[in-house]
Amino acid sequence: MGELQFGLIAIGSLVVAGVFFYNKWQERRYRRQAEAAFGARHEEVLLRPGHGETAAPQWQGAERIEPMLAPLGPASGSIEASRQVLSETVDFIVPIEAAEDVSGASILDAAGAALARCPRSVHLEGFDDKLASWELVNPDREYSRLRAGLQLVDRRGPADEAELAQFGVALEEAAASLGVLATVPDPAEALARAKELDRFCGEVDIRIAVHVTNESSPFPGARVDAVAKAAGFELDEPDGKFRCRDDAGRVVCALANFEPIPFKVESLETLSTRAVTLELDVPRAPRGAFTRFRELAERLAKQLNARIVDDNRQPVGASAFDAIGAQLQAMHGAMEARGISPGGALALRLFS
Repeated sequence: MGELQFGLIAIGSLVVAGVFFYNKWQERRYRRQAEAAFGARHEEVLLRPGHGETAAPQWQGAERIEPMLAPLGPASGSIEASRQVLSETVDFIVPIEAAEDVSGASILDAAGAALARCPRSVHLEGFDDKLASWELVNPDREYSRLRAGLQLVDRRGPADEAELAQFGVALEEAAASLGVLATVPDPAEALARAKELDRFCGEVDIRIAVHVTNESSPFPGARVDAVAKAAGFELDEPDGKFRCRDDAGRVVCALANFEPIPFKVESLETLSTRAVTLELDVPRAPRGAFTRFRELAERLAKQLNARIVDDNRQPVGASAFDAIGAQLQAMHGAMEARGISPGGALALRLFS
């Protein structure tokens, strides 16, 4: 994805404390295995001002993560999951028409093998005539109008011409085996749309992290576990991070071990660490998540008798949180202007 630097809001004579904005945090965490303490300096931190200069953060795209192919049918037991997924904004959509109704099961069988070869997320939908709306293909229903869509953008970047061509060929083969017609549109417009969408996603695809540390006294794992759970976190395995979710089940932020040892239920009693890292994945987090992120950082610091610092051990104060919060409000507003709700279904698809 493209890269764009955003300047923080001018805040008069206040000095904005450094906060670590980074995109390849996992890679850099492994690099920390070689560090004996916090003393090593890191790049990609928010530049701290000197002699009255204004701080300028480095906003960069988050690390790309290999996506998994999306299921072609609705999730079991989920009414919402069976409804429309495809978006003209995000997907390269191919319409499919049949002279007579075709069972969902046969569609899924024919398309499954062919589309599984596609390197990107694919969804298959049928038109519900009674509701006059699209739904993910239900194997127990029949359809005469269908469509398949290949996701144009994710954290690997935009789809290219070869990927769209491969998708079109696979879909035409599957349709021919069922005696239905798949009309693959000219990919030029979709490719241009993918490039532009990818550029925008690169501008807002950031992660924020702060560290909570007490350098004189390591945190026992059991204490971290108790404090995290009291604050509303739950431990997710196998990645060994605590996650805080809102009432809708959306991830607000994550709490990780600063050291390259994941939190595990069986080892929390014997583990100790010099710091924990609170992480916010900006586009995947719902609106208002940064306020909760800040509250949790302050709560963890208080209960662990610790301080909040950036990657260079510099304190993170109220002025820094205020300035960053204002900037993130603008970024979330830009996402919503494009019909991408922060933490919503489209955001979770694009930033995966």
